[in-house]
Amino acid sequence: MTELSYLLQQSTNKLLDLIKDAAPGSSQLPNDFALSRDLGISRTTVRTAITHLCDQGILKREGNLKIVLRAPKPTDYFDISNEPSTKEEQFEKYFLSLISSGKLMPGDRFSELDLAKKSNCITITVREFLIKFAHTGLIKKNPRAQWQMVEFDVQFAEELISFRKILEMASIRALLERPAEDPVWGELSDLLAEHKALLADIDNKFNDFPALDARLHRLIQSASGNRFINQFFNIVTFICHYHYQWDKSDEKERNAIAVSEHIDLLNNLLSRDIAGSVMSLEKHLNTAQRTLMRSAHGLTD
Repeated sequence: MTELSYLLQQSTNKLLDLIKDAAPGSSQLPNDFALSRDLGISRTTVRTAITHLCDQGILKREGNLKIVLRAPKPTDYFDISNEPSTKEEQFEKYFLSLISSGKLMPGDRFSELDLAKKSNCITITVREFLIKFAHTGLIKKNPRAQWQMVEFDVQFAEELISFRKILEMASIRALLERPAEDPVWGELSDLLAEHKALLADIDNKFNDFPALDARLHRLIQSASGNRFINQFFNIVTFICHYHYQWDKSDEKERNAIAVSEHIDLLNNLLSRDIAGSVMSLEKHLNTAQRTLMRSAHGLTD
């Protein structure tokens, strides 16, 4: 399924709330018409959200019934805390999607007017966002309202990686302090099983790694409970993954290495091995640093 819109993410979260206390095997959800009325959304949106939950193994359709297969986990919920509510946020989401999908690559040029038309925003909104985003070092302004995607230099890359290490090391220590009954340990166990399955079929599934990578690192950083760490971590992760996509020549090989490092990290976390977890994370981040430096136009560490 393609990425769900904000409305679908919001609706899915509401459905998860409705079934979070339901016993597996129950069929207490109302019919589509009643859900549409109660949630204030169309029946098409209801059906799409239900289909998503079926794809995730949370629900199963049997005729008009919706059978609960398992209780929702925290990671089943969409994070919609930063979803667009203004034109400025709408354009930010649009622009970042262009980068993350590879539609804007290093060297590409674009204009404020063209972006304004395609995003259904006014040029002032576009210009103000681009001026702020320019501080990331990923874009530069050219004459006549023209902009260009650029690469970053060695110093920028080194500072970025150093900052990422600080954030993740703080988060992993907070994670290891969670009590044994915390749901996070079940989520980590699930991630370990998924990583092992991916490694067993890496030739065919290596493209599935970025999604697993995002889930694991987001789970780690969320343990900090610090809104500022979460905010900065999202920016750092975005920039890192943006540069990884420049060079895909060895994507399968580097993903296989990263999966193995994740498995080692997950085993140490689940064993509550503090020293082992820190060493595993440091090793993984050092590998990520080398990958980033190579991907960023042949930089060397």
